[in-house]
This record gives sequence, C-alpha cells and structure tokens, in this order.
Amino acid sequence: PAGRAFLALLACAAEQLSARRFSEYLSLGQVPEPDAEGAPPADRARWVPPAEADQVLPEAALPVQRSLFDVADLDPDHDDPGPDDPPDADDRPVVEGALRAPWHWDRLLVESAVIGGRDRWARRLAGLERELRLRLEECAADDPRSPRARRLERDLGDLGHLRRFALPVMDRLDALPGEAPWGDWLDRLEALAPMVLRRPDRVLATLGELRPMARVGPVSLTEVRDVLAERLTELQAEPPARRYGRVFVGGPEHVRGRVFDVVFVPGLAERMFPQKPRQDPILLDEVRRRLNAPLAGADAAPEGRRREGPPCAQPTPPESAPARGADADPLGLPVLDDRAAQERLLLRLAVGAAARRLHLSYPRLELGESRPRVPSFYALDLERARTGRVPDFAITEREAYERVESRLAWPAPRDAGDAIDDIEHDLAVLGPLVRQQEAPEPRGRARYLLALEPALRRSLLTRWARWTTRAWSRYDGLYRPEAGARAALDAHRLTARPYSVTALQRFAACPYQFLLAAVHRLQPREEIAPLERLDPLTRGRMFHEVQAEMTRRLEARRRLPVTREHLAEAWALLDETLDGLAARYHDDLAPAIDRVWGDEIEKLRLDLKGWLQQVADEGGGWVPIRAELGFGFAPGPGRDPRSEAEPVRLDGGWKLHGVVDLVEARARPTAAGELRVTDHKTGRNRTADRMVVGHGEVLQPVLYGLAVERALGRPVAESRLFFATLAGGYGVRSVPLDDTARGYGAEVLSIVDRAVEQGVILPAPRRDACRWCDYRVVCGPWEEVRARRKDDTKLVDLQALRRLP
Repeated sequence: PAGRAFLALLACAAEQLSARRFSEYLSLGQVPEPDAEGAPPADRARWVPPAEADQVLPEAALPVQRSLFDVADLDPDHDDPGPDDPPDADDRPVVEGALRAPWHWDRLLVESAVIGGRDRWARRLAGLERELRLRLEECAADDPRSPRARRLERDLGDLGHLRRFALPVMDRLDALPGEAPWGDWLDRLEALAPMVLRRPDRVLATLGELRPMARVGPVSLTEVRDVLAERLTELQAEPPARRYGRVFVGGPEHVRGRVFDVVFVPGLAERMFPQKPRQDPILLDEVRRRLNAPLAGADAAPEGRRREGPPCAQPTPPESAPARGADADPLGLPVLDDRAAQERLLLRLAVGAAARRLHLSYPRLELGESRPRVPSFYALDLERARTGRVPDFAITEREAYERVESRLAWPAPRDAGDAIDDIEHDLAVLGPLVRQQEAPEPRGRARYLLALEPALRRSLLTRWARWTTRAWSRYDGLYRPEAGARAALDAHRLTARPYSVTALQRFAACPYQFLLAAVHRLQPREEIAPLERLDPLTRGRMFHEVQAEMTRRLEARRRLPVTREHLAEAWALLDETLDGLAARYHDDLAPAIDRVWGDEIEKLRLDLKGWLQQVADEGGGWVPIRAELGFGFAPGPGRDPRSEAEPVRLDGGWKLHGVVDLVEARARPTAAGELRVTDHKTGRNRTADRMVVGHGEVLQPVLYGLAVERALGRPVAESRLFFATLAGGYGVRSVPLDDTARGYGAEVLSIVDRAVEQGVILPAPRRDACRWCDYRVVCGPWEEVRARRKDDTKLVDLQALRRLP
C-alpha cells in the first residue's frame, strides 16, 4: 500500500495536482500522524539501505532494519493513539492512516487544465468552506440542533484537517521539476516519502537501489514513475524452504516439469479459454504469413492447415521444435493458428501435471452482463479423451449444471457438505426450507444461526417479529417504551422544546422519519459536488437574501409598496442588489466554470424580476413591515433586526421557531392592524386547491400565521405560499387564518405531541413516501408493504391527520 500511495502522489503531480489522484492516495490509509498544527510531519533526515541485489527485503524485517538508523521510531505503538486520545475523536485528524475529510470532497476540485495547480486547491477549498458555512447558516436558521447542521459542523472540521494536510503536500508536488537528473529526483522523493507515508521504509529502500543512477539524466517525471511502478507495486516473497504439502497457484506455463496430486483448472468457458479469435487490425494474418515465409523455410506449415484432434491425443512438441509463434521464433509474427496451438499446449501442460485427480470448471453466468456462459470446446475435447466417444454439447452442459446446482439467485449447492464457505453452507441449509422441499418436520434445522452471533440472533428475531405478527411491538419503531425511555422522550415534547415547521411536517409523511430526524437527529450523508449549477439550497438562500435586501432598501427609499408606476426603478435596484450579492458569492464559493455560473445568475435575475412584476400587479394593497423575521433566532446576518431570540409559545403551550420570509400590513386605514404572512417558494407548486394544512405536510401557512400573531401581538388575516419563480408559475396558495384553519393547526400539533407523550411513533409511511425518503437505508424498501399488514387501530390519530385538508 505504501508503494501504491506514493505512486498515486506522483500521478497527482503529473496530472496537474489531480484531486482524484490525491483521493486515491488517501484511500490507501498511508497518511502519517500530523504535527500539532495538523500539517504533515516535518522533514527528518532518514535513510534506509537498499535491499541486496539478489534478495527482496521481507516486509516484517523493515522495522528492524530501520531501527539501526532511526532510534526515534523504535516504539512499535508510535502510530497508535494514547489513552487520553480516543481513536474516534472528531478532532483527531488521522485515524489508522485515514485522513478525516468531507465525503467526496474531490468532486469539488474539478479536474480541468484551465484551473489546475496549487492555486486551484487553495481557491476551491476556500470556496467549499464558504459554501458549507452558508449551508450551516441556512440549516441553523431553521433548526440549530438539526442533524444536518451537526453534519455540516463536522464537515467543516474535516475540511480543516484536509486543508492543513493537503496544501503543504501540494506545495511539494508543485515544486517538482519538469526534468532533472536522477540524483535530484531521488533527493526530492526521499524527502517527500516520510512526509506522506506512515511506513516509508520500502519506498526509501527502493529509492536507495537507484542511487547508482544519480548522474543519469535529465529525465522526466513520467520516466521516474515508469521506473518506480514495477518496483513499488509488486511485493515478491521468497518461496518456503519446503514447498511440499502446500497449495500452488499459478498459470499453466508455470507447471512445466512439475507433478501435483490434484489439479484444478478453472475458466474453461468460451471467450475466456479460448479467447475470441481476432486478427491484428493493423497487420492482418495474410500479411504476417508473407512476412514470415522467408523465415519459415521448407518447414513452414501450409497456409490454413490446422492441427486436429483433442489436446490430450497430441504429443507435446520437443523442446528443439516448439510451436511457431512469438515465443518460438523471436523473428516470426504469430497468426491465429499459432495462438490456437499455444492455447492447446497450455491446456496439455495443466492436464499433464495431475497425478491422481483433475478438476475442470467454468463459470455458468456472466455476472456483468447477466447472461449464461457456455463451456469451451476444449471441455468437449477433454470429455472425448476421457470417455472415448464424441460428447453431445447439450448433454455435457446439462451434466455440469446438475453437478453444481447453484444459480445466481441462490449461489449454493444442494448439499451443505459441498459448500466452500460459511455463506454457501447457510444458503444450502436454508434453500430447501424456503422452497418447502424438506422433510415434513423442518423445525430446528436453522436454529444454529441463533447461536453463531448475538447481532445475528437479534436481527433474525427482530425481522421475525416485524413480519410475522399483526400487532405492533417494540421491534416496530418506537412503541410504548419503558419508564426510562419515556422520561427521555418527555424532553422532546412540543411543550418542552421548540420545533421547526419543517420538522413537524415529517410526521404526516412518516412518524418514524420524524423520530429519526427530529428526535434522534440522524441525518443522511451529503455528497459534495462541484459548484457548477446552483444547488436548490444555495439558490433558495440567494433568492431570499435578495428579496429581504430589496425590501429594506425600498423601505429606506420610501418606495413601498411596489407598484407599476415605479416598477422600472425597482428593477434597476434589483439588478444592483443581485449583482453585488452574486459578486460576493462568486468570491466565496469559487464556481468551477464562470460561464455556467453567469447563466445561473441570469436565470435567478429573471425569476426575481417576475416576482417583482407579480407584486406590482397586486396594486399596492399590502405594505411590507418585516423581512426575514426570526422567532427563536436572534438578529443576525440577513435576518430582520427586530427578530426575537426566544421561541414562540402558542396557546396550547407548543413551542415553535423559524424564520418568516415576509410580513405585510394592509395599506388601507380601514383595515389597520391586519397582517398577511408570506412564505416564498422557489420550487414547483404541488399543493392542492382549498389546502389548509395539506394533510399535515404543508404547515407553513397556518403555523407561521399563528407564530407571527404571537410574536407581534397583531392579528393575521391571511397566510400564503408564494411560488415566486418561473418553475412555480408565480402561483399563490392562500389560507385565510379563520377559526377553521386555527383548529386544524391546533389538531396537528396535538396529534404530534400526543404521539411523543405516549411513545407511539411507528414506521407507517404514506403511499410513495419511502421512494424519496432520506432514511430508506435505515428502514429498507418494504415499510409500506409491512405497515399495511399491521393493526391499523393504533394509527387512528395518524389517519385523522392525513385526512385534514
């Protein structure tokens, strides 16, 4: 692994500091322990003598040899964490040779020659840090204790580890010369190896072998890699002093002059052995024969004549007259006939090495293409040699199938005694039970599985309880826990801690999803992708920032509400605001391709101008008074300075926190005091007509309206969703905040709070909820099917919630 890791770094340097190659280096687990600052270890004067010319140094002997020259590394546990430094601590940069780094960070560093080099690394890592901080701010604005926010905090920490370690290494790789004498290359590489490898001894020994070439050159990095590749990727071990009684693994060409009791010959399938015959497209066989004619002389075989008969029936040609081909005549050019003869010779060598028994096999399926394979015609030759008759191809194939009886859907033999590993044995035992082909009393046949491993026992019993019983139990999500767990749940009631509206909406889709996300605070791992197109989260944040900034600037200029008379002035102010915001985001996020970034900003500009047009068409009946008003969040960047740090407590004692996009007051004095709450959406409009709470999954209109009433102490007449983009069709879904809507909102909160209080939060997803759920990896794909088999009397509250308009 050390040699492969070192070659990956050289490839990284050759490919303009490729992020993918550096990721390959990290994946091999060879990162040394960094210094106190998290950077690679400083250079140390180290030298490891090369192995003898006729001896390959065993891996186990390397630490002993190194100890003669490097006394500081005698401690065998120098790479292990101390007792006060747990190996899994988040602030520990390196764990077992693996550097903590954000998942798929290398996708951010786009491999492009236009932006290649060390500067790209610094620029893109800084852009990633800014992007993660923006996402963290966005998540914290919704729920500072959300699992997504905690994941982003860990990613920021891991990104710091990556930056402190990678940038000094990039400096070294970037400083490698284009061409230099071997001595210069060896000096640089010997200084680099201890800096990037946990155990650099074998690499240093290999570099020491090349010291006699110090004056040769100049040579390029490509030549250096080619010379080192074979030495660093192949680890040759000397054979034992006594090789009898062991298993020999090799090719047919390795068994010349050897005899074994039992020989296994795998791979006798078409397109494997023999390979599909193909002529060289550049130099066809006809041309090769004409070129070979002067060399072949009178002994050349007639053109087109092939050897007949089975391979076992043909004598092996003497060493003085080998088959004609590349190995037989260094001046001759092989043709298809020569390749066929060479294949038959290899098969005869393999068959002739068996003294007592010969096993031949072929794969019945091509897994990559999901199609069956057919046995090689060489298998028919062997069958003819064994039986003395010409075999039938179909009969031979059927007999091979009946001998094994395994298939792709159930890869195990019929008899458990023929299994080659534990998995095949277990499948062979379970197969007849599943197919119900066992004796009348199969009870207890698979009981041994319960005694193998406690985790396996728990998994089997859990699956049995979840699938075979109609009643809900403790194996199904959270169901009537014990007193200790009930006490812990009390801290998560809606009256004890604030919830965001987004978290509460999960309950109607699936209560168990709500439990995992809002109570257990689990979150799916996010994959980092190059910022070429605006992701929905970044686009939404920019959209809302421009809206809030526009509202404040128009208010300062006394241009609220926006009407058609001064729409042109508002558009000009919008262009100015968006251009400033886009320039700041461009510097922070460091997009990969400026042209793509510019196109995304223009699409955003088009949507924002359409939004302003829709606002102006309303005629100025509503005047904005708050933008990005937070409750449960103190005033901060982008939020209204009159935001409240304490969460809102509604009439039922339920706590809410969040950020409302826009609060407006009626412009007419006759209706003074009435407010309208707007939540802007940048996606598609998937709401239904006459929606109030959207079956419990669209709670922003009602709950935001109730929260604003409590925060500002003024009545709210209407709350709405404004789909303010071209994709959303500039549609509006308004909900009058009357007694009916207030009752529905209170009923939703009561149902969720009652489920937490009683400890009954079950995996009962609505139809198609699992298809897009982030937690499908936890539950599996069959929860909808399983929930339909359960007692639905325990889901009365959930069913009532899903019937709400």
